[in-house]
Amino acid sequence: MFKSSLLQIRDKGTAEERLWRAVITKSLEEWICGPLTFSRKAEQFLFDDNKDFKAVCSSAGMDPERLRKRLKTIRARGIQKENIPFRVRTNKRLSFSHPAGFGEKAYGV
Repeated sequence: MFKSSLLQIRDKGTAEERLWRAVITKSLEEWICGPLTFSRKAEQFLFDDNKDFKAVCSSAGMDPERLRKRLKTIRARGIQKENIPFRVRTNKRLSFSHPAGFGEKAYGV
């Protein structure tokens, strides 16, 4: 979601920098469209954490103050979950138990 717009230097840098950029990207995705618990934890990390956030940004080759300033601008604009389409899980299967004779009654078999 954010790889093309926010992290335009995705393929540049060392493997370690790309790894830490992926951590930041995942935090952003969870903040914007994750479950409430993850969203709150991600918001705390992105806006309130001073030690780990700076270390992660530095490891990613990013300026933590600049990133946080941009994130505060996004938050001030009121980006909310209602504006982001929900992710669809395609690999989750539902199992329904059918009562005896279900197919016979429904299809006349």
